Amino acid sequence: MNMKNPIPSLLAVAALAACSQPAPETAPPAPVADTTAKAERPALVAPANAKLTLVAAPPAAAFPEAALRLDTMARNEKDMTVHYTFGVTGFDLTAQTPDAPARGCANSPDGQHIHFILNNKPYIAEYKADFTEKADPGNNVMLAFLSRSYHESLKNSASVVVREFAMPGSDGVPAINLEKDPVLFYSRPKGDYKQFDGEKMLLDFYLLNTNLEDQGYSVRATIDGETWIINKWDAYFIEGLALGQHTVRLELIDKDGKLVPGPFNDSGERTFNYLAS
Repeated sequence: MNMKNPIPSLLAVAALAACSQPAPETAPPAPVADTTAKAERPALVAPANAKLTLVAAPPAAAFPEAALRLDTMARNEKDMTVHYTFGVTGFDLTAQTPDAPARGCANSPDGQHIHFILNNKPYIAEYKADFTEKADPGNNVMLAFLSRSYHESLKNSASVVVREFAMPGSDGVPAINLEKDPVLFYSRPKGDYKQFDGEKMLLDFYLLNTNLEDQGYSVRATIDGETWIINKWDAYFIEGLALGQHTVRLELIDKDGKLVPGPFNDSGERTFNYLAS
């Protein structure tokens, strides 16, 4: 029997099949470097030829359940005082913070407390949850936050209370939008320090509506004329101070180095003393 040669037909089928296959994949193009990405800012920028040392404090004793609330606030317009009653949970007032002996800085013998700051004036340490303090005429801004026994603030939204209120009088601080405006409050250093308290001076401040990680905000800290740029909200230690009087000024600045508007965002020059034992 005479059979046709099958090879031409097989070749035709193979050619047709090859034409129906998808084109082989090519290697994807190499990723293009993102030249617009912003470099991470250093937490702290030192001035050239600094004589002092400013360093971030090591992590402090944590109180994850700590909370502060304002229960009552009774104004006495006759004697210009306000009686505050706070509730404190997860944090024991008057207790010594467990890591205080190893901290190397001044520590209150009366223990943990509330830092009470009115109109960004020097804080008052309150060791009870209810107390009475003077108010200023006109508009007032009160900040209270939980503090470890060595005066370092707890930096979380549950451990702070801030209120704006009015007293008789036409003066007072400008109004602040406490839900929106970035605000800097000065805390430490303050007062007198003795050598036996330690050679480290705690530099601490409190921020509202910013944590320095947004919008390029920074804190400009001028210590004895040396200017440091702080880009991370943390506690810091000033080291290398000689005995005598010293100055600190804290300013909240924007990415261009300009002062952020607000009545408290420039602390003005504060003084403290480092004294012999």
